[in-house]
Amino acid sequence: MFIDFVLIAGMSLLGLTMLFLVKSKVNFFQKALIVFFMNAIFFLLYYYSYLHRLKFMGAIAFLLGNGTGFLLGPFLLFQLKSLVLPKSQYINSLYKHLIPFAIVWLVVSVPVFISMATDYFTNYGEFYANYGYYLNITENLFFLAYILSSFRLLKKIQKASKENYSSIEKNDLNWYKHLLIGFIFIIVVDSLCTVYELIYPMVHWNIGNVVTFSFVFLYGYLAYKGMFQSQILIPDFLLQKMPAVSYDTENNTTETEAPVQKTVVKHLDSHTSDEIEKLKKDLFDILKNKKLYLNDSLNLTELAEEMGITNKKLSELLNQHLNISFYTLINDYRVAEVIERMKSYDADKYTLLGIAYEAGFQSKASFNRIFKQKTGISPSKYKKEMDHELEPVGK
Repeated sequence: MFIDFVLIAGMSLLGLTMLFLVKSKVNFFQKALIVFFMNAIFFLLYYYSYLHRLKFMGAIAFLLGNGTGFLLGPFLLFQLKSLVLPKSQYINSLYKHLIPFAIVWLVVSVPVFISMATDYFTNYGEFYANYGYYLNITENLFFLAYILSSFRLLKKIQKASKENYSSIEKNDLNWYKHLLIGFIFIIVVDSLCTVYELIYPMVHWNIGNVVTFSFVFLYGYLAYKGMFQSQILIPDFLLQKMPAVSYDTENNTTETEAPVQKTVVKHLDSHTSDEIEKLKKDLFDILKNKKLYLNDSLNLTELAEEMGITNKKLSELLNQHLNISFYTLINDYRVAEVIERMKSYDADKYTLLGIAYEAGFQSKASFNRIFKQKTGISPSKYKKEMDHELEPVGK
């Protein structure tokens, strides 16, 4: 009964989430969630039908829910691309990556559905029952390859974000990393159980329960986080450092993806060493005097406009001539601002968190983490040590 409750509740939750997404004006990232949730509903429906020996319902669930890895693998990767790339640069390539799923659906899902729902293709159904384990392992390896590609892309997006934003808490995408880890867990468990059943007699309870409960939890997490994930706007020249699919609109062709080497911007090559030193001085003077870092949403383009140069030149100045990212530079100034305000005579009127917000930090967690990275100790401990040093002798 408990398993039935989990299955029905899971399908209901996913169904309501799908309905909300269908009726809402959402971007591709949220639209792709519909594919995940629909696939999960049929997966849960298949398991429910298996437990209750509902043959025809199980056949429908198999038809529409089989080949999960071949479908979700590409969608995981292209969901990430949709957050930072124009639609024209990834949508056509997505269709190519779904070809394996289409083949499996036509060659496996449809014939097995017929064999399960009717008296036709019974030999095919028996063949799949004997050799479906090998297809399942292949599917898991295919899914795993896309998860690993998504990990690499996620890392590059996070790096590009640090080159453009001074605060990344709202778009750090750590939740997506947790999602990928969750899928890896499911793949490993499912693969181990499949290998076990290839060698030993089938044990019905161990695969279905673990994988099903994991799916319900994981998709609930995806629904909670994914529906509120906004696009991450990053300048094109920073995105060139990421692997991307380029689409030639004139020839109507999609270029094959290939590893992209780090782009070295050359916009300062024509500048003399004195001119570059002047740019450095202008940068530090603006940050010191105008204190733009107090703006918690400051980005690379805004600072470049204040300096009267392009964001490309500022990016090159930071990365190649100062060996620092935009994110690190701005937060160095914010930590210094916090320490300076700790020393002020009226610092006791404010909490440490209040001082942090005034200095440009967006959250307590990011403040504590960044402050400790810069100083080696927590803000509260730093404040106590500072108060002790400033305490009058003989008091």
